Amino acid sequence: MKKPWKFVALLLLCALCGNHLLLKAQAPRREVAFTIDDLPMAGDASIIEEMQAVTRRSLSAFGLLGVVCALAQEQTKPTSLSPAEREARWREDLQFLVAGLSAPGNTVDFRRGISTRGQKDFEKLYPKASFDAEIKALGSDISKLPDAEVALRLARLMASAHVAHNLVQIRPRNGFFARLPLTFSWFADGLAVTGASPDYSAALGTRVLKIGTMTPEQLLSAVTPYISHENDVWLRVEASSFIRWAAVLSHFGMIDADRGVLLTLEKPGGAPFTLSVAPADPRVKTETVAEGLHVAPPLFLSRPGEYYWYQYLSDSQTLYIQYNACANDPKLSFSDFAKQALAEADAHPVKRVVIDLRHNGGGDSRVIGPLKSGLAARLQAIGHVYVLIGPLTFSSAVDNASELRHSLHATLVGEKAGETPGGYGEVKFLTLPNSKLVVQYTSKFSEPGKESDALTPDVEALRKLADALAGRDPALEAAIAASP
Repeated sequence: MKKPWKFVALLLLCALCGNHLLLKAQAPRREVAFTIDDLPMAGDASIIEEMQAVTRRSLSAFGLLGVVCALAQEQTKPTSLSPAEREARWREDLQFLVAGLSAPGNTVDFRRGISTRGQKDFEKLYPKASFDAEIKALGSDISKLPDAEVALRLARLMASAHVAHNLVQIRPRNGFFARLPLTFSWFADGLAVTGASPDYSAALGTRVLKIGTMTPEQLLSAVTPYISHENDVWLRVEASSFIRWAAVLSHFGMIDADRGVLLTLEKPGGAPFTLSVAPADPRVKTETVAEGLHVAPPLFLSRPGEYYWYQYLSDSQTLYIQYNACANDPKLSFSDFAKQALAEADAHPVKRVVIDLRHNGGGDSRVIGPLKSGLAARLQAIGHVYVLIGPLTFSSAVDNASELRHSLHATLVGEKAGETPGGYGEVKFLTLPNSKLVVQYTSKFSEPGKESDALTPDVEALRKLADALAGRDPALEAAIAASP
């Protein structure tokens, strides 16, 4: 059973901090984690760039990277611990982690049923010999490692299970504070800069050719072991935020003697140029492609931050429904929203219904029920149903897309999702007592879907950098043009 997001509290926290909420679904199908940020944190720029005030994402993130809204309070602070005390505290954290992940027995929840107390299939996902050896080696190395490096080692260990929900949420207090004042996003044709602070506005809308001495693909290969993922789609989503952190760039030798990172960039139709970018306070104001380059956002980016909304497109007789969170908006329950959307369908000639899940990172898979049943009762009147999916479609949203394809014979349009239905879920959390690192693990398993590693659209519609710079939405265009 999927657990609804703690959305209201996060929105309040976001408002207090003066930041935007980016919903990135990081804990699929049972519980979702977030990163609160004033920048889009990852993913297809198309989905995130102008969604700055919004949606998703990320959890984590560093997968991964924890709640950044409390940055003012979470900055790394001087500590009076002696080296021996620091080592002892980290070793206590490691012992706590091992005990939590390997805890025997089950727990029972009346809503979610039976789940394991510790990690489901612990020794299958984390073979005992290699897991114990890594914990022992890390314990021995603590005196030589700064906190950020310890956190990276733990992130690599959790990611070794190849389960997208098994990860470490890193907080600024653990050495992850400064980051590049840029937003990176992967498109079908490569990595691009989709957000930048005023000092680096020249980078906005450019393609990234190199970061330091590495191409984006080379750097992606280097960071892969540290990022929890089950497919290449989600790896790229997470990597686009992961590679911004100064601690990560320092780990891979990307920061030069002047404390900057040399980027090689290229504007469409222009010659390559270099730009040295210094890591900065993550609260530095940035502009998106839409803001900085004055690009009118397409429909799917026009109402950031909302749980769900609809619009009737009279020119194509399409009822467009955007469903951004598998959760109930405190201001309007989804069942009431579904009644309104269905009433709109009844009031107009409708040739097709388009349900957009491209910003939806998951939550409670049951929430969509009223809309699904209402559409099922109107299939003869509303035409075909199309479901838009993409890299940020994750968790319960993936399940919903699969269910709509099965129950309503919906056609999936867009790009591969961040995962496939099924797999490890029912996320639980361990907060390490001293470092306060939060470790996610999974306590249930369900058989994966037929797709090998990702839910795949029936009609592929890739979004490229040129589409973002022109404010186009190939997926919606394809859905409107398609014949069922």
